[in-house]
Amino acid sequence: MKKLLFLLSILIGINAFVEAQNLALSGIITYERNENMHKQFKDDNSWSAERLKHMPKYKTDQFQLSFTSKHSLYKISLEDENPMFTWMKAAASNTVRMDLETKKIICEKSIYEGNYRIADSIPVYQWKMLGEYRQIAGYNCRKAATILLDSIYVIAFYTDEIPVSTGPESFSGLPGMILGIVVPRLNLTYFATKVETQLLTDANFELPKSKAKNSTFQLFNEEISKAMKNWGEYGTKILWKANL
Repeated sequence: MKKLLFLLSILIGINAFVEAQNLALSGIITYERNENMHKQFKDDNSWSAERLKHMPKYKTDQFQLSFTSKHSLYKISLEDENPMFTWMKAAASNTVRMDLETKKIICEKSIYEGNYRIADSIPVYQWKMLGEYRQIAGYNCRKAATILLDSIYVIAFYTDEIPVSTGPESFSGLPGMILGIVVPRLNLTYFATKVETQLLTDANFELPKSKAKNSTFQLFNEEISKAMKNWGEYGTKILWKANL
């Protein structure tokens, strides 16, 4: 009888361990996306200075990332609807689905009147590990960095406590979940505020049918670059945001 009870306790322990491992590979993460809108304007522009008096400093949106070891789906869950930000919403509410097994990605992006559905391979980033750490949403995270479009420095914080290589927007490729992103040149940050482990199914990662224009990253960038070529510095920033 004692041997039977001992074996049962081992089985219960194994099942608990397996369940804990499965939960660490499946769940929903809430991110807060903050963009410093005041820094979009130059200080010596009197029109901008007047506008800033009535504009909140930050545009804050909330996103959710559903994930398993096979898939991730990132989409907006709560949008900052301040009317002063309406004309600045280019590529601000992207939907991104990754198939982590086939390394394929589907992104839905809106650039003013243009809506795009991009189907391509998951971007490959050359991450450099840095010796700094911080706590985000209760998880120990390590700092890493990469360069986007040859000039945009991106800082990431990832945790190997969630061993799924994905994160907000199209960022991935680190040995764990990305819980923080900082893009200094765009005055933009993404930080997880809550992590909920729960078992998800393939149905949680289905995208609805879309009338958006089908594209690839290359065709998308060519079209956006052409449309923004006379927009100066602001157009360049839109292109940078569109590539996140």
